[in-house]
Amino acid sequence: MKRIRLKAKHDRRFRTGHPWAYSNELQESPKNLSPGEMLELQDPAGKFLAWGYGNPASLITFRAVSRDESEKDSISAAGVARRLESAWKLRRTLGFEETSHRLCFGEADRLPGLIIDRYRLADKTSAFIVQAQTAGADQWTKDFAPVIEEWRQINADESLRSGVFVIKNDSSSRKWEGLQLEPARILSGSSNKDLSQASILVRSADLKTPAPLEFQVDLLGGQKTGFFLDQWANIQLVLQRIEQWPVVTRRKQIRVLDLCCYVGQWSAQVSRFFEQRGVRVEVTLVDSSRAALMSAEKNVRASGATHVKTIEADVLRGLADLPDRAFDLVISDPPALIKGRKDVPVGTHAYLQLHTQSARLVAEQGAWVACSCSGLLTEESFLETISKASRRQARRFSWIARGGQSPDHPILAEFPEGRYLKCWLGLAD
Repeated sequence: MKRIRLKAKHDRRFRTGHPWAYSNELQESPKNLSPGEMLELQDPAGKFLAWGYGNPASLITFRAVSRDESEKDSISAAGVARRLESAWKLRRTLGFEETSHRLCFGEADRLPGLIIDRYRLADKTSAFIVQAQTAGADQWTKDFAPVIEEWRQINADESLRSGVFVIKNDSSSRKWEGLQLEPARILSGSSNKDLSQASILVRSADLKTPAPLEFQVDLLGGQKTGFFLDQWANIQLVLQRIEQWPVVTRRKQIRVLDLCCYVGQWSAQVSRFFEQRGVRVEVTLVDSSRAALMSAEKNVRASGATHVKTIEADVLRGLADLPDRAFDLVISDPPALIKGRKDVPVGTHAYLQLHTQSARLVAEQGAWVACSCSGLLTEESFLETISKASRRQARRFSWIARGGQSPDHPILAEFPEGRYLKCWLGLAD
């Protein structure tokens, strides 16, 4: 195994726990490394720091897997399987055992670049959607079968043994690592269902109605791994804050506008929550994808919404015809509008445009949920766009809740890059 060494004074950040080392921090050129090659990282004096893998095509040249010198096998099939088992135990502790969840979240689970979402299907079987976003993770998934077998040796859960594993390496982030995008393929197990029309079980955000919600989704061709599991805690937070909302308790009716709705997760959870409390829910779904709107309409109607309307439109251009202050609850949850550092100015302006429209559409005493999953957009810049948008519309909002990613997307205190999701709830005067 090759050894690489950090420059003097460049080991301080890494010693604090950050899992990355950059190319300009190394004593030698990374050009002689192979993408995904297993490496030993040393301090300037040649002492062990970590086991991990490298990539000469990326500014992030080294990603740590283990800081324990005795764990040289941490990058082997058995080592990866042990980390997956540890990740699974955490999700079970958090109460996600019977519903869909993120099973592996890269660096936070000591498997940098590896994403695995475990979807519980309606028949209680499981589909594991695996994504490799970095060169090292790509090496693991090229021959992932040994990892699965090793994991099955230490885990007796039947859904793991009978589950279907799908490799879905179509994330645009692979391009930053010099990796090709690939079509989805079934790696292990079989399914007698069409995973492009899967019925998944998602944890209820309503503490008083714990039965999971059922969503129709495309696990093969849908965005990311087919669903966005990171918003569950934010939905729960919002519902707790507005349960006794005067707009609802007085009128027993709520008008919801769901921008960038995808398959309708927010609106479905909101509809079920309020319908269970005798409140009439009218939902307007907006998305640029006709296929997503069709799925969203089915999912939201199934959750109990009284009336559902769909609008196929780009939210940055297609909201002008909606009347001012027409919706009691406006949810703005766009896909990442900032893909890379060069996109920050244009993407930040796009958030400002979307927020300006959102502020206009919130009814008096209504609520606005504003979200961003762009990791490169700082929370300060995000709030600045909200503030500027509110001033443009001569609106005032009291911000009463601040959220983040769900607990199945854990955070490392020393790794700010893992904190990407922002969610704020405001009430209009």
